[in-house]
Amino acid sequence: MKTVQAVARYFPEKCGGIQIRLSELLPMLQDVHGIESKIAAAQDSPHENTYTYRGTEVYRYPVFPTPKAEPNHGEFPHGGFEQFAHWLKLQKADLYHQHQWTPKCGLSHLRLAKELGLATLVSIRVPQPICQRETLMFEGREACDGKIDKVRCSYCCGVSTSLPASAIESLSQTPIPASSVAQSLLRGLNKLPAPLGTTSGALLRPVSIPAFVAARQRSLLEMARLADRIVTLSELLGEMLVLNGVPREKLTICRTGISDSFPKGTTKSKKEKNDPLRVVFLGRWNRTKGIHLLVEAVKSLPDTLPIKLTIYGSAVDDERYRQEILERIVNEPRILVAQSLSREALPSILATYDVLALPAQWFDVRPGVILEAQALGLPVLGSNMGGIPELIRHEVDGLLLPPTDVKAWSQALTQLAVDANLLPRLREGIQPVRTLRMEAEDTAAVYQSVLDQQGCN
Repeated sequence: MKTVQAVARYFPEKCGGIQIRLSELLPMLQDVHGIESKIAAAQDSPHENTYTYRGTEVYRYPVFPTPKAEPNHGEFPHGGFEQFAHWLKLQKADLYHQHQWTPKCGLSHLRLAKELGLATLVSIRVPQPICQRETLMFEGREACDGKIDKVRCSYCCGVSTSLPASAIESLSQTPIPASSVAQSLLRGLNKLPAPLGTTSGALLRPVSIPAFVAARQRSLLEMARLADRIVTLSELLGEMLVLNGVPREKLTICRTGISDSFPKGTTKSKKEKNDPLRVVFLGRWNRTKGIHLLVEAVKSLPDTLPIKLTIYGSAVDDERYRQEILERIVNEPRILVAQSLSREALPSILATYDVLALPAQWFDVRPGVILEAQALGLPVLGSNMGGIPELIRHEVDGLLLPPTDVKAWSQALTQLAVDANLLPRLREGIQPVRTLRMEAEDTAAVYQSVLDQQGCN
């Protein structure tokens, strides 16, 4: 079996969880299941190139100039698309698996693969394809049901509620080029001081946002039509896709696992009665990660409560946000910001803590750091939203908490710090975690079932 795995970027660039998973999974699919794979990844360049990374051939197709961020799904071919098309035709692959849904790796690429007669899969790993805010947090305050509604989604994204629903329905038919111009103007005006920026934004959002929401809805249904199978990592996200018209029979849940070589059950932390509770956060400097909530929860605790929070911030998505956090903890000795961890150093460092905190402010579909913490015997405090409740059993192997409730998080930290029996009980409740080998077995089975289905059609 020959497959093409498509992503919006790849190593040696700085990459995220999707690319990390592929770099670990593809060699196992080759060695254990005989599935040959090549990576097709976009690059911001007018040129193409090919190289090998960890034993897998990587083709970098040109994207030039960089396409606009909206519409998010790449309905229109980007500059350099013809070179991607030529390469894909030459591969004679059996199956095309697309892992991202962006202008650089989106609808045009999937449509081409379908036209070439390949079996087609799309993995939905983030809420972006169904949420204009990309977080599935309604108005940034509470979990959303995931239903795309042009009026409600427009209001959620800042269109004035004084604008009637009938007007938003009409504005949703605004041609995309006009909406893109409005969005570009809006970005510039957002930098202006109030009231000029605020007033202008109120005029431009109705021109851009409703049309983008409508495009998102259309593209999701077009994805469902072109993909032989849509793979997601979370049951709840799968139900949201069905809610938006994706046929249930096309959906497959294929959960990720951690590397079989990742250390298991090696936590070095043995909290004694008077020891501080050692809390660790791992993640990007991004408001959706909820670092601010965790900081406020610790700062609200009495100075006498024994607790230490260490923040290992990785990539800086928002420098202003990082500076805000640093300013908030200047006089807080219980909170430390450490340098980001390498993949190699992560297990040994993570094992020195008592608990991992994951205060996600968005629909985090299946955060791998939870599996890594559990493998080491660390209970996890996680936001009770997204795919996190599918990984944490409340009061059995961790605690699930309201994502925006500082008081609830401070109470949970207090309980862990003072109740000598709670932490050991949660540790005992942790079960063996899913491994990469299990994920590879399920992936191979999905691939074969799609090919078998295609052969019957």
